Amino acid sequence: MKQQIESRGMRPIERRSISTDVARQIQEMIAREGMVPADRLPTERQLAETLSVSRGAVREGLKVLAALEIIEIRQGAGIFVAKPQLLALIDPSLVTSTERRRLLKQTIVARRGVEIMIAELAVAEATDAALDGVESYLKHADSDLVRTKLAHAIDLEFEKKIAWATGNPYVAALQDEAHRYFRAVWEAEKLMPHSADVRSAQHWEILAALRARDSKRAVELMTAHLDAQGLGNNPSN
Repeated sequence: MKQQIESRGMRPIERRSISTDVARQIQEMIAREGMVPADRLPTERQLAETLSVSRGAVREGLKVLAALEIIEIRQGAGIFVAKPQLLALIDPSLVTSTERRRLLKQTIVARRGVEIMIAELAVAEATDAALDGVESYLKHADSDLVRTKLAHAIDLEFEKKIAWATGNPYVAALQDEAHRYFRAVWEAEKLMPHSADVRSAQHWEILAALRARDSKRAVELMTAHLDAQGLGNNPSN
């Protein structure tokens, strides 16, 4: 039975955020297989065996999906799809380069909406101490070793620091999802970010706007920062 479910594209979960990963894999399976309402999902025991996690972890993951009305758990009857799901991105290596470019542009659109909201929120809510933390990260990120090692991840970590500076874990969670898909497509396409000096200058300008509590300027700078991560200035585009 384990082999049968694995052939449906699911894989064992190794560590961290187990219940969240359980929910994500089930959601991806629903999307991948084009499952529709009333389609039956594997049992709790089968899912636990296939994913190599405890039944408790599976149960928690199922609760997440049920709360989102993606699945319906019928006592004594089984687990059923309640809403069909769209597959945003599972493995970008499986799609063509043209399709990956399209997906990258879509992830940038998604990130723009999230990051601009976060910039506006940071202007209003981030404390000076929280912004000091962002500044400390930028000083560390400006070292040559870190720049070389992290590439575009420096931008994502900078944005993450701003999200946490707002004090709102929910917008940070939204940002995590947008970053996850962007990172997957960017790395699959093997694109190189703009020069570290250019991106560092953008980071410091954004931080200055946040400290000045200048919402309009922060939004303008964040928009330009995100646009620079698009495909327009990559020679292979």
